[in-house]
Amino acid sequence: MEQPKQEMKTQAAAAGPGSATTADSASGSESRSKADWGQMARRKFVWWSISGFLAACLTATAKFFYPRALFEPRTRFTIGYPSDFGFGVSTKFQQSNRIWVVRNSSGIYVLFAYCTHLGCTPDWNEAEDKFKCPCHGSGFDTEGIN
Repeated sequence: MEQPKQEMKTQAAAAGPGSATTADSASGSESRSKADWGQMARRKFVWWSISGFLAACLTATAKFFYPRALFEPRTRFTIGYPSDFGFGVSTKFQQSNRIWVVRNSSGIYVLFAYCTHLGCTPDWNEAEDKFKCPCHGSGFDTEGIN
Protein backbone atom coordinates (compact mmCIF):
# COMPACT_ATOMS: atom_id res chain seq x y z
CA MET A 1 0.00 0.00 0.00
CA GLU A 2 2.79 2.40 0.87
CA GLN A 3 4.63 1.99 -2.38
CA PRO A 4 1.82 3.16 -4.70
CA LYS A 5 1.34 6.34 -2.65
CA GLN A 6 5.01 7.19 -2.93
CA GLU A 7 4.89 6.54 -6.66
CA MET A 8 1.89 8.86 -7.02
CA LYS A 9 3.66 11.60 -5.11
CA THR A 10 6.73 11.17 -7.24
CA GLN A 11 4.63 11.32 -10.39
CA ALA A 12 2.94 14.44 -9.15
CA ALA A 13 6.29 16.08 -8.43
CA ALA A 14 7.51 15.14 -11.92
CA ALA A 15 4.37 16.50 -13.55
CA GLY A 16 5.02 19.96 -12.12
CA PRO A 17 3.52 22.30 -9.64
CA GLY A 18 0.56 23.26 -11.81
CA SER A 19 -0.87 19.78 -12.23
CA ALA A 20 -2.92 18.10 -9.48
CA THR A 21 -3.24 14.39 -8.99
CA THR A 22 -5.60 12.34 -6.93
CA ALA A 23 -2.90 11.69 -4.30
CA ASP A 24 -2.36 15.42 -3.72
CA SER A 25 -6.05 16.16 -3.49
CA ALA A 26 -6.59 13.24 -1.09
CA SER A 27 -3.77 14.29 1.25
CA GLY A 28 -4.84 17.94 0.95
CA SER A 29 -8.38 17.10 1.93
CA GLU A 30 -7.10 15.23 5.00
CA SER A 31 -5.05 18.21 6.10
CA ARG A 32 -7.93 20.57 5.32
CA SER A 33 -10.38 18.48 7.30
CA LYS A 34 -8.06 18.56 10.32
CA ALA A 35 -7.67 22.32 9.95
CA ASP A 36 -11.42 22.72 9.49
CA TRP A 37 -12.04 20.61 12.56
CA GLY A 38 -9.70 22.80 14.62
CA GLN A 39 -11.34 25.91 13.22
CA MET A 40 -14.80 24.54 14.00
CA ALA A 41 -13.74 23.61 17.53
CA ARG A 42 -12.50 27.16 18.08
CA ARG A 43 -15.67 28.61 16.62
CA LYS A 44 -17.81 26.36 18.80
CA PHE A 45 -15.79 27.35 21.89
CA VAL A 46 -16.17 31.05 21.10
CA TRP A 47 -19.89 30.62 20.40
CA TRP A 48 -20.48 28.79 23.70
CA SER A 49 -18.40 31.36 25.59
CA ILE A 50 -20.38 34.27 24.17
CA SER A 51 -23.67 32.43 24.78
CA GLY A 52 -22.70 31.72 28.39
CA PHE A 53 -21.71 35.33 28.97
CA LEU A 54 -24.98 36.61 27.53
CA ALA A 55 -26.98 34.11 29.59
CA ALA A 56 -25.20 35.27 32.76
CA CYS A 57 -25.91 38.92 31.88
CA LEU A 58 -29.56 38.14 31.17
CA THR A 59 -29.89 36.28 34.47
CA ALA A 60 -28.33 39.17 36.40
CA THR A 61 -30.63 41.65 34.65
CA ALA A 62 -33.72 39.56 35.42
CA LYS A 63 -32.66 39.17 39.05
CA PHE A 64 -32.34 42.95 39.34
CA PHE A 65 -36.09 43.37 38.84
CA TYR A 66 -37.06 41.06 41.73
CA PRO A 67 -37.00 42.61 45.22
CA ARG A 68 -34.55 41.33 47.78
CA ALA A 69 -37.10 41.42 50.55
CA LEU A 70 -36.42 39.70 53.83
CA PHE A 71 -39.56 37.96 54.99
CA GLU A 72 -39.52 38.00 58.77
CA PRO A 73 -42.14 36.72 61.17
CA ARG A 74 -44.80 39.12 62.35
CA THR A 75 -43.90 41.30 65.33
CA ARG A 76 -47.41 41.15 66.80
CA PHE A 77 -49.03 37.84 67.61
CA THR A 78 -51.22 36.28 70.26
CA ILE A 79 -49.64 34.09 72.93
CA GLY A 80 -52.70 33.43 75.04
CA TYR A 81 -54.14 34.54 78.38
CA PRO A 82 -52.01 35.37 81.44
CA SER A 83 -53.59 32.46 83.25
CA ASP A 84 -52.00 30.11 80.69
CA PHE A 85 -48.54 30.85 82.12
CA GLY A 86 -47.28 29.79 85.53
CA PHE A 87 -44.70 31.63 87.61
CA GLY A 88 -41.22 31.55 86.12
CA VAL A 89 -40.00 31.50 82.52
CA SER A 90 -41.95 29.84 79.74
CA THR A 91 -39.91 28.70 76.73
CA LYS A 92 -42.99 27.66 74.77
CA PHE A 93 -42.41 30.30 72.06
CA GLN A 94 -38.60 30.19 71.99
CA GLN A 95 -38.34 28.25 68.72
CA SER A 96 -41.32 29.66 66.82
CA ASN A 97 -41.17 33.37 67.76
CA ARG A 98 -37.85 33.70 69.61
CA ILE A 99 -39.38 35.03 72.84
CA TRP A 100 -39.69 34.02 76.49
CA VAL A 101 -42.73 34.75 78.59
CA VAL A 102 -41.77 35.63 82.17
CA ARG A 103 -44.30 35.74 84.97
CA ASN A 104 -43.34 36.84 88.46
CA SER A 105 -45.02 38.52 91.42
CA SER A 106 -44.95 41.93 89.74
CA GLY A 107 -46.67 40.81 86.52
CA ILE A 108 -46.12 39.17 83.17
CA TYR A 109 -43.74 40.36 80.44
CA VAL A 110 -42.08 39.06 77.30
CA LEU A 111 -38.35 39.03 76.52
CA PHE A 112 -36.87 38.83 73.05
CA ALA A 113 -34.47 35.85 72.94
CA TYR A 114 -31.54 37.56 71.27
CA CYS A 115 -27.96 37.85 72.47
CA THR A 116 -26.65 41.35 71.81
CA HIS A 117 -23.09 40.08 71.59
CA LEU A 118 -23.25 37.58 68.70
CA GLY A 119 -26.95 37.35 67.85
CA CYS A 120 -27.39 33.81 69.23
CA THR A 121 -30.53 32.53 70.91
CA PRO A 122 -29.74 31.99 74.60
CA ASP A 123 -31.26 29.09 76.53
CA TRP A 124 -33.09 29.23 79.84
CA ASN A 125 -31.12 27.37 82.51
CA GLU A 126 -33.61 26.62 85.27
CA ALA A 127 -30.99 25.27 87.69
CA GLU A 128 -29.05 28.56 87.70
CA ASP A 129 -32.17 30.69 87.16
CA LYS A 130 -30.38 32.41 84.24
CA PHE A 131 -30.41 32.74 80.48
CA LYS A 132 -27.16 31.24 79.16
CA CYS A 133 -25.76 32.11 75.74
CA PRO A 134 -24.37 29.03 73.96
CA CYS A 135 -22.02 31.15 71.82
CA HIS A 136 -19.91 32.80 74.49
CA GLY A 137 -21.24 31.49 77.81
CA SER A 138 -22.48 34.69 79.44
CA GLY A 139 -25.51 34.50 81.71
CA PHE A 140 -28.36 36.92 82.41
CA ASP A 141 -31.14 36.84 84.97
CA THR A 142 -34.80 37.51 84.19
CA GLU A 143 -34.20 41.27 84.53
CA GLY A 144 -31.42 41.22 81.93
CA ILE A 145 -28.59 41.82 84.38
CA ASN A 146 -25.33 39.99 83.74
